[in-house]
Amino acid sequence: MRTWPFLVARGRRSGYRVLLAPDFLISQYGFLEDIAGSGPRTVVTTVGGRKLTVVWSEHTVTGPDIGTEDAPRDEHSRPLHLLHGFVSPDAVQPSEVDFDQSLQAALDTYRRFLTDEEQFTVEASASLQPDSSAPAGPPSVPRKIFPVVLVGLAAVVTVAVITIIAVTSLTGEQPPVLCPSTTVPTAPAPVTSVPLRPSC
Repeated sequence: MRTWPFLVARGRRSGYRVLLAPDFLISQYGFLEDIAGSGPRTVVTTVGGRKLTVVWSEHTVTGPDIGTEDAPRDEHSRPLHLLHGFVSPDAVQPSEVDFDQSLQAALDTYRRFLTDEEQFTVEASASLQPDSSAPAGPPSVPRKIFPVVLVGLAAVVTVAVITIIAVTSLTGEQPPVLCPSTTVPTAPAPVTSVPLRPSC
């Protein structure tokens, strides 16, 4: 697994542009400019169909970063910021060590850029050995138990209904059945078994 640092920044007089990039992205104008700032980590596809993971972080330039006492500012007295990070063909989880490496590579380039903003051309970055490791994969999805619970609940309800019907049949009163030759009993005699319906 390899990574390549990159830098998108502006100078004292010039606007944001790519200053450091992997050699295979230098010719793709606007590619890193559009990505940097859109999110801390993203997976993109290049014009040639190559999938890459791009991670980045923002850094405000300080005096010690460029070897001066005071922090550099642009011609309008605004602080200068770097968008630095790295590109990898693998799905990596960046660490602080990786960002420190990309920042050091970015600052080396940025110091050269500030000495001659007008004539500066994009530098090709050297690959780094990352401290990042491939993510362990998507978190495991808990097994769905909802359908099993429903089946169990349905079974309990069914048994309960059958039990209620059986108990009601054994202890409840049967509705009288009127036949031409019989009369309606005023009170059925107690029984110890399921009463039989009179036949007509």
